[in-house]
Amino acid sequence: MNLLRRIVIVINGVLIVSLILGYLRQFVHPGQASFLTIFSLLYPYLVIALTVTLAVLIVLRSKWLWATLLILVLTSGNTIRQIGFHFQPELPGDSVIYTISTLNVKNNFWHENQDQSSNFVLNFSEKDPTLLVLQEISDVQIRKVAELLDYAHGSQDYPQLKNTTLGIFSKHPLTNLQSIDNSEGRTIAVFADIQLAHQTIRLFNIHLHTNAVTLRAGKFSPESFSKKEGLRAFNDMLRAYNENASKRLNELGRIQEYVTGSPYPVIIAGDANDTPYSPIYRALKGNLQNGFERGGFGFAQTYNGLILPLKIDHIFMDNSFFIYHTLIEKIDYSDHNPITTSFSFKN
Repeated sequence: MNLLRRIVIVINGVLIVSLILGYLRQFVHPGQASFLTIFSLLYPYLVIALTVTLAVLIVLRSKWLWATLLILVLTSGNTIRQIGFHFQPELPGDSVIYTISTLNVKNNFWHENQDQSSNFVLNFSEKDPTLLVLQEISDVQIRKVAELLDYAHGSQDYPQLKNTTLGIFSKHPLTNLQSIDNSEGRTIAVFADIQLAHQTIRLFNIHLHTNAVTLRAGKFSPESFSKKEGLRAFNDMLRAYNENASKRLNELGRIQEYVTGSPYPVIIAGDANDTPYSPIYRALKGNLQNGFERGGFGFAQTYNGLILPLKIDHIFMDNSFFIYHTLIEKIDYSDHNPITTSFSFKN
């Protein structure tokens, strides 16, 4: 029993240190301390593992359980960004409820070597969200989606934006649709002012610079880590992740100009290509509400192409809105999972 106790305590100590390092990642510039990234990527697994060791420590009646419990409580604000505890509430009948969905459709609906657009249309014709934002979609597909899902308003009405891969669709009229480019000339966001009932909002559809993990991690296997070449490739992947994170942080600076300058309540949705434990997420969220944090339930994973539980797609709303529920649905027609949030205006 003493040997088991020591082993559990050592494992628990390693997990505590790892969780703290993952927690610190969000406060450190992505160009510094690149080793912290691996702990932030594994953050939700570390929380689950610590919860298990806490249960074992309770059985063993070890005093170390208090340290574990304290760490879990102090970092709970981070945890609920990806592990939700909100059951779906009954929507009030006396309020006007809106819904917004976001999805990266992957290479213009090309997934698993086939066109998945019909599967998408079948799925979203049932959801019928008030607002829909899509990433990696062509101008031709934007027009098709608008017609098939009966969206009378959206970016299909703005031919000057046909070279973007970001689509906005709305059941309500929109104006002032504009694109935002990064320093390389790539469109990283499209925004529009949308008239909902008697109030106008500004909706941003974002797609920040790639994180490199989603492109490379699928090439790794357990055997590859036993070889020097595999470890070197893994280190290169982490370094690329942080280099690209610096680019995403710069892109956010361009987007924030339009966010802070908005005369209307703001919603930001789309593919940020970064997790809830990163400096990019922290800068993007600012004082906004996280849709999943406020209304999500269960384990959130929006990129389903890896074992790593990446939540890189997000919906943020300012405090003018009341968030009821956020659902992340597991699908098989894209390497991303859609997020749908129901909300209303606060009185």
